[in-house]
Amino acid sequence: MEQADQIRFPKWLLVTLGVVGGLGAAFAFMVYVANGMVVGDLIGLPGREPEIEVAQHRSGIGLLSCVLLQFGVAGALFSYMDRENGYVYRVLWAMFVSLAVTLACCVALVLALKAVR
Repeated sequence: MEQADQIRFPKWLLVTLGVVGGLGAAFAFMVYVANGMVVGDLIGLPGREPEIEVAQHRSGIGLLSCVLLQFGVAGALFSYMDRENGYVYRVLWAMFVSLAVTLACCVALVLALKAVR
């Protein structure tokens, strides 16, 4: 396949996708944690087994969504880097920056929720 046949995305689009994916991953992680707290509160209460199962299911979906979106953020940031850098360096850089972006988005979401409340 020739170089001219490849699709090129603008760099601003890759950064935007990374930030939006980071927001989604942060929200999914917050869903995971919140449903884990619900399960912890409901365990031991009689007659609450169906609610525990639903909360555990939602928690698992939140964690899966967080992981998949985190891979999307890392992929967008991996594509953002220049091809001249080493492959291992690009992968490690994309993973580190994707975690930083998701953490920053999580802090922003928490502060926004506190401001609204």
